[in-house]
Amino acid sequence: MKVAIYLSVLICFLKFSTLAFASQKIEVEHYQAQQLVKGGEILSLDVTLAGIQTLCHGKLIDAHLYQQNGHWRYELQIRTIASQLVDLTLDAKSGQLTHPTKLPSSCIAKPL
Repeated sequence: MKVAIYLSVLICFLKFSTLAFASQKIEVEHYQAQQLVKGGEILSLDVTLAGIQTLCHGKLIDAHLYQQNGHWRYELQIRTIASQLVDLTLDAKSGQLTHPTKLPSSCIAKPL
């Protein structure tokens, strides 16, 4: 009886730890990002920034590439022309904004 309880608890623990690990952000190193770009799995950071700068002009403060739930994401922090910090998450494969779903009002499009 004790063995059955122990095994049940162990199985529950393993299931929950696997689920928790699956939703964690896994950040990659620079050389790994280069391989992903070369393999066509993601857009380069330069291409992604060029696209986002047309919507939210400013200076890049910080950038991270990570995988979460099987999707590659860029997490960017931009200081806008109005000197506000904006945190954006983009799909690294398409360059599309994923969070927030709408650009903050402090974002100003890059002048043409």
